Amino acid sequence: MKFKKILAAIAVGSAVIFGGNAFLGTAVVARAAVNDSAKGAVNWEKGANSDITAVGISLKDPRGMAISREAAIMAAQRNLLGIIQGMQIDSETTMRELQIESDVVKRKISGIIRGAQIVDEHPNEDGGYYVKMRVPIYGVGGIASAIVPEISPENKKPFEAVEKSSISPTEVKKIKNSDYSGVVIDASDLGLKPTFSPVIYDTNGRAIYGVENLDPDKIIERGMVDYSNSVNDKIANERAGDNPLVLKAVKVNESNTSANKVNVVVSVTDADKILLANEKSHMLDECAVVFVQ
Repeated sequence: MKFKKILAAIAVGSAVIFGGNAFLGTAVVARAAVNDSAKGAVNWEKGANSDITAVGISLKDPRGMAISREAAIMAAQRNLLGIIQGMQIDSETTMRELQIESDVVKRKISGIIRGAQIVDEHPNEDGGYYVKMRVPIYGVGGIASAIVPEISPENKKPFEAVEKSSISPTEVKKIKNSDYSGVVIDASDLGLKPTFSPVIYDTNGRAIYGVENLDPDKIIERGMVDYSNSVNDKIANERAGDNPLVLKAVKVNESNTSANKVNVVVSVTDADKILLANEKSHMLDECAVVFVQ
């Protein structure tokens, strides 16, 4: 997959100047000392509502609480930016490793951080200020809206048709008639990590599910997969429906060149089952896929 470059304007072209008096091109007056000991987290386990949260904590400023608050907001925005830069795009690439070529993407990343929602704030006992902010990963205004157009190919690739398989004709007929609502792949205890663009491989190296197969708008809306803590939890049930095809991953990562465990590998037979089930239900087209970590 050929990626366009995404980083340069996140840190520079978007005018994120943390050593001076500007953030994302907006003049500010706050230069109070800050404490970034608790920076934030990426919350992948919330399905389509997954988000990034970050905290900003300022120390007391002699000019007043308003300056301390502004400094805390700036610290939270800076921490959001740092978290976004460290996010894994696929098995090989992080946001930090990419550079931006498009002014559109520059504006999107800048606008997403500038428009981050304050979900908690309060003065601290020492006269400083605490702010917690969030940005969505998916949906309108989400990080995916900036990333997905850059990683999606111009032409969507159809899912592979299963013409020859070791599965018996009787079993093939049963799978096709089962009307599966989604697929749940249990990769628990394998060290799987979340990413924007995971791939399902089989043990022969065949990629059966990836960003090139999907409508970019659907990925932006809800992501390619949901990440769940168990086969039966609420996230798995909501995404994969009430009649999912449940399979066990053989391992994570098809590629030996990457240490990032973001892709799942299933047996050749199980890969065929997924593709056969999809021929009727089109569950893959709807991103009705859950990975159990």
